[in-house]
Amino acid sequence: MNFFNTRSNKITRRSFLETLGGSTAATTLLNLQLTGQLSASETGADYRALVCVFLPGGNDSFNMLAPVAGERRAHYKEARGSVALPLTDYSPLQDDRAAEDRLGIHKRMAGIHQLYAEKKAAFVANVGTLSAPVSLEQILDRTANVPLGLYSHSDQQAHWQTGLPDNRFAKSGWLGRIGDAIHDLNGESKVPLSASFAGINTLQSGLTTSAIASGISGSPSLLDWDLERNAARQMAIASILSNSDRDNVYARHWVRENSSAISAMAELSEALEQAPDVPDIFSENNSLSQQLRAVSEMISARLLLNKKRQTFYVTLPGWDHHGSLAGHPAHLEILSTAITEFHRSMEAMGLSNQVTLFTASDFGRTLSSNGGGTDHGWGGNQIVVGGAVRGGKIYGEYPSLALGGPLDTGRGRFIPTTSVDEYAGDLARWMGVSKNELPLILPNIGRFYDISGGDEPLGMML
Repeated sequence: MNFFNTRSNKITRRSFLETLGGSTAATTLLNLQLTGQLSASETGADYRALVCVFLPGGNDSFNMLAPVAGERRAHYKEARGSVALPLTDYSPLQDDRAAEDRLGIHKRMAGIHQLYAEKKAAFVANVGTLSAPVSLEQILDRTANVPLGLYSHSDQQAHWQTGLPDNRFAKSGWLGRIGDAIHDLNGESKVPLSASFAGINTLQSGLTTSAIASGISGSPSLLDWDLERNAARQMAIASILSNSDRDNVYARHWVRENSSAISAMAELSEALEQAPDVPDIFSENNSLSQQLRAVSEMISARLLLNKKRQTFYVTLPGWDHHGSLAGHPAHLEILSTAITEFHRSMEAMGLSNQVTLFTASDFGRTLSSNGGGTDHGWGGNQIVVGGAVRGGKIYGEYPSLALGGPLDTGRGRFIPTTSVDEYAGDLARWMGVSKNELPLILPNIGRFYDISGGDEPLGMML
């Protein structure tokens, strides 16, 4: 396990702008008072956690959530061609949409379908990275302000996580900046408020906070810090760490960071040993289920770790279906099963209203096929699950799937009608970030949402 301990809580204008990578959007923050600590506000002392399920590769989410009636269905069949799925592959969603606008979820996602019926799950339609609102006309005449590296895996993954699609040098992510804002709601602990079970990521990197990266099985441990296996190495490292009186600033920093990591490891290991067991309902052959089991275990240890706010990051790779969509339904089933098991575990632990899970992916994919698969797109559909979600609804605008429509930049690559900023903004607000703090978390939020208004960005959270 690698630990990255919480840094100093002092924030300056310069350091905040540097962590955003010098973004031009960040200059709008110069009039905000960034003295001392960001204030955590509004929601009090109750426990809340966000869990991001990232789907690297670009989920073909218009085959995950598809029209099942009316003109939209006809457009779907025509646009998708050889990769269109029959009606029998979908379970209609019962909600307040008109019959002719009815959407369905792929039948392999039975768990999510049930959670939607229970109003514990919602979809956010056609959401994606946007630098600013744009029209098809602006894109065609090349005057649009579009995300850098549009349709690129690496760029769009980074933009989803930083919330700064007009900047390739951003050093922090919006979930990390939420951690900065709410850090003081937690008690004293050497263990960070953020944890990743899928390696280090930009999403959870903040200015004053960072994430702990862990495996998914067994008690946490540091590499080569096991007395039975490597006693000599441990003694040598312990000798180095005990000598903190060094002239070299880098050596002092190394000692400080590693000493803190060892202390955090010991604290977390003890807390996990003492924490209540989590429900034994997670599929052993499902890698995402096992990551979410580990998330459940850390949530179970929240009181021992003095945590009232936490964030978690897990992934399910394999969504880049260029060659064929034949494996896509099985991937959808893995995703649905894992998410459903996690939500049921939170219900059993009495925490379903306090933990919200959400998905994210590089981009949607082209509606039209390249022969057997689909190519890189733009807007796509995401899932949000939890007892605090205003479920049984589809937020945002599910687009017409007619090729050549007002959102189609070519081959069914849709301009997003909901920005990542609005999506993240709702989640930030639920975690306790005030409206006035939203521009600190999402510097471009003002391009899509009026923080002085009475409504929430999407209104999907209770």
